[in-house]
Amino acid sequence: MYPKALRAIGCSCLILASGCNLEHHAPIRSAELPPLAPPVLHANRLLVDVRDGVGENVCVSPQNARVLCFEHLRAALSEALMHSLWTSFPRIDLGGDRDRNPGDYVLHVELSVEALPPDPNGPGWSAGVRGSWRLDRDGRILAGNQVASRSRADFAYGAPLGVGAGEALDAIAVSIGTTLGAVPESHIVAPVPLPQVAVAPLSLSPVPATSPATSSSPPELTSQSTPANTGM
Repeated sequence: MYPKALRAIGCSCLILASGCNLEHHAPIRSAELPPLAPPVLHANRLLVDVRDGVGENVCVSPQNARVLCFEHLRAALSEALMHSLWTSFPRIDLGGDRDRNPGDYVLHVELSVEALPPDPNGPGWSAGVRGSWRLDRDGRILAGNQVASRSRADFAYGAPLGVGAGEALDAIAVSIGTTLGAVPESHIVAPVPLPQVAVAPLSLSPVPATSPATSSSPPELTSQSTPANTGM
């Protein structure tokens, strides 16, 4: 009798404990981004405007499964875009229209994430990301696309899907970076010359241990000095 009672109590405690956590949590983790093709160098900074509809934590319940919450979506998206775009723009800031200056580029991005059940694509669950983006400058739209990507279909339902969401998110960030890296720069900025640099050879003769080292006099700036220029 007592063993049966103990088992019943144990089962009740297990049910109560499981009822306290009715959600899976899937922190989104960035995948390793591949190197991109050499981009066009742009003259002005880029503002990344992640739209208000993109939540930091997004919860889904596909096919009446237990609720799954993808965490850090906005942060992961912003980081992936920074990694994909920094080689093409002199500066990248998070912001929107309210923070722009004349000549600034503004990238507007809106994405959603979902959990996709097993299907002929693979034996496990996968994460899907879809949405749209557009690039504008001084009121003119320069580029834009609707986008969608899906991770590998071999994840267990729950926390592992955060890795899948990171894969799909990074794939879209690379696609955006590749497109923006090919947008031509219309504002030509002339290079600003740097001051001349005087150059003189150093003495390579050994210094005796008993005598203090003497510093050579700095070279004089003459017309023979080597100029250096900056360029875009």
